[in-house]
Amino acid sequence: MKQTPSALKWLAEKRARLANDLEQTRKIAAELTEKADALESDLAALDRSLRLYDARIDPNSIESVNGWKGSYGKRGALRDAVLEVLEEYSPEWMTTSNIAALICAKFGLYFLTGALRKHWYTGSFRGTLKRLEVDSLVEHERSSELDGTETARWRLKDKSSGTLADLARSATRASAAVA
Repeated sequence: MKQTPSALKWLAEKRARLANDLEQTRKIAAELTEKADALESDLAALDRSLRLYDARIDPNSIESVNGWKGSYGKRGALRDAVLEVLEEYSPEWMTTSNIAALICAKFGLYFLTGALRKHWYTGSFRGTLKRLEVDSLVEHERSSELDGTETARWRLKDKSSGTLADLARSATRASAAVA
């Protein structure tokens, strides 16, 4: 029996990861398209309402406003949103960029320049992921790309993979709850 060359194994694994990432990205794109369609429908309904109220109003002359003012809502909302996204796709690994796209869609984040997006991405967003990793809520996986860059992937930490002491404590709690 001939051994499979390590380079071929690496290529096969790389292909499998990319196929998974593509599948997730397509799913996210479909969800975003669905959200955009719903927003267009709501906008059209509001345009009709404005015209019914006053036929002289041209809804297209009303400039759009970014309602997001640098806040995600209550304290910890960004962290909670990242956990929700990872929970929705659990136990699959998700790339950092896919998580960021879903978070931007959830909060309606729009960045006028690439520099602003990079500032948010490297500061608030990636910092949140790193804190979740330090708190042992998420797992972080790095894989080197063909061009030498690194792609990070994340997923919720498996709650069942604790230490023996953790398992003993949960068994004790479960038996106490039954009694």
